[in-house]
Amino acid sequence: MSNNSVLPQIIILYGPNNAGKGTQSAYLKELFPERYHLDFGTELRSFVSRNIGDINQHGENVNTSAKPEDVAVARSLKIDMSASNPAKTEDLKYVIESAITNCIKSGQGMIVEGPGRLVEEAQWLSEFMDSQQAQVCIFHLHISLEEALERAIKRYYVKGIDKPFISLEAAQNACKDGQEPYKRGDDLDPEGVKKRYVNMYSENFALITSIYQLGAKAQVFTLDGRKQIDEVSSDISKYLERFYGWFK
Repeated sequence: MSNNSVLPQIIILYGPNNAGKGTQSAYLKELFPERYHLDFGTELRSFVSRNIGDINQHGENVNTSAKPEDVAVARSLKIDMSASNPAKTEDLKYVIESAITNCIKSGQGMIVEGPGRLVEEAQWLSEFMDSQQAQVCIFHLHISLEEALERAIKRYYVKGIDKPFISLEAAQNACKDGQEPYKRGDDLDPEGVKKRYVNMYSENFALITSIYQLGAKAQVFTLDGRKQIDEVSSDISKYLERFYGWFK
């Protein structure tokens, strides 16, 4: 039986696209099933889909029961995400603030995947977490641009499974009857991958992590994301054991 109570309330997975944040979030969710998993990218894409249709489709399919303000935010998100730009901080807050607030106030642990792509966003989140006296740690998964591009080519998804697969064969093996693996539009755009890596990661990661350290008193652990999946998972467990006395 694990002593989950010794861990920070909020565990953040940070790093560039294709660094393995989704895979390691799934690993942490297996370890701590009672924690709420908040994936910023999935939340934003789902919000757009609910209100104006799939983010990758041309045109809109507006939900007639959606609130006008929801439709407006969805349109803004679609424009930014389709152009490989980070979501505006005010749009992000609109979509995900209540989920974070509810977890912090209820004392529920969180696994947060993919936040902090803008300085303003990191400042808002770190100050908010500090004001709520939430303990925070960050696992920063670092990979090079070349590795990010190579992984984008290989990565596939299967509907109903959160984590990506690192090959078409692995995704096909996980498919149920009638299912087919698919690729996200993000991974089909090499120039977009490069743009996101530079604008949302390599230009900012040192500043972003320092903001969380100072603003939320967060422990930041940088991991070599080039390692095999199970090796990265093992490193995460070792950090939790070493710094927080956690055990399985």
